Amino acid sequence: MRIRAIVAAVVVLPLLAACGDGTRAPTGSPRDMLANLPSCDRVPLDQEPEVSADVPGLVLPDGARVTGVIEQGVLTTVEATVRMSPLDVRAHYEQRTDINLLRVEDEIFETEVLARAQDRRMYLRAGALCADATTLTVMVGPDSEDAGLPEFRSG
Repeated sequence: MRIRAIVAAVVVLPLLAACGDGTRAPTGSPRDMLANLPSCDRVPLDQEPEVSADVPGLVLPDGARVTGVIEQGVLTTVEATVRMSPLDVRAHYEQRTDINLLRVEDEIFETEVLARAQDRRMYLRAGALCADATTLTVMVGPDSEDAGLPEFRSG
């Protein structure tokens, strides 16, 4: 939970500073906006122990470090970190040929992915943790519209 509080502060504070009075959107490229986040050497990425994640339908980027696996009936939630920005996570999934990408959205500091892999559905939310690292929250469940996976937050 401590990492999530850090993520909230890391993402929200630079956005507020970039927007000034909130009446105009920040300017610059998405990569420039990510550069406003703190350096990853100031954010603890390896505090929690790494755990094994043998979850059918789970497809993570190379180098992802799994820190939690929780089974909840037919759904499994996986927590991880990876040394990629949310934009890089999106590009990673768009380039994969071993999954069926159903939907992808990103808002620079956060990316959401819905994919089908190994006859399962995977919903992934990637949130910027620092300038070049991301927290991943992944839910894997049956390949069904009513599987109980989270909905995309934006329209």
